[in-house]
Amino acid sequence: MNIFRNPEDESVSSEIDQLDTELEKLRQQKDMCLRRKKELMSAERPSEGVFFHEEIHSMQMEALRLEVEAETRRKKINRLRLGYES
Repeated sequence: MNIFRNPEDESVSSEIDQLDTELEKLRQQKDMCLRRKKELMSAERPSEGVFFHEEIHSMQMEALRLEVEAETRRKKINRLRLGYES
């Protein structure tokens, strides 16, 4: 343990904490989109002409967007931990 703390360590640590929080929110939003997509798919009744293809597609696209956002945050956290970004 280093008793001499670098002030930059504090800012990096706080940035990682903030990114972790954002990452968790993005994952929750993605899970919500996927649950909604599944609900819509279950509610479709092809024999009755009830389809939700636009909403299903929209939920899938949103889930993919959120996945990319989450992956970007995860990679930034890794770069910060490795010291590649300050």
